[in-house]
Amino acid sequence: PAIVVAAYRELHPAYSPTDVFFAATTASRSWRGALIEAELRARQGVPAHVYQLDWGSPVDGGKWGAYHTLDIPLVFDTVDVPQSGAGAAGQPVADQMSASFIAFARTGDPNTPMIPKWDRYTLPGRATLIFNNRSRLVHDPRGAERRLFASVPFTQAGT
Repeated sequence: PAIVVAAYRELHPAYSPTDVFFAATTASRSWRGALIEAELRARQGVPAHVYQLDWGSPVDGGKWGAYHTLDIPLVFDTVDVPQSGAGAAGQPVADQMSASFIAFARTGDPNTPMIPKWDRYTLPGRATLIFNNRSRLVHDPRGAERRLFASVPFTQAGT
């Protein structure tokens, strides 16, 4: 834990202790599992598209950020449901995400005019679409975190 905390303090000096805790526990568990799967698909030559949601919920003054499951009302364009956590502010992101997921379901290609060209996830490129009000394609986002956790044993108990 001390190595991880020190690395996060160096990578994100403005993070509060709470920010470090949530970022590190997310990166070491759920994000890392998704990353392992994407990399295995890339090594096998299986087409994969990876995204990261950076748009944060406005709930509670935005303190929760882009929390786990926030992408669900955006993908299904149900931001108007009061419990969605997105509200009207999430509509621009929902428009992009829902159109991309529908395109992917129909054709196997998530690209639409609403987003930048979304390249497949390959190695070593690691193309990742960052969904936000202004989405963008980034190669190897959070690469320093990926390298940090690659050196730590991965255990995802209970799944």
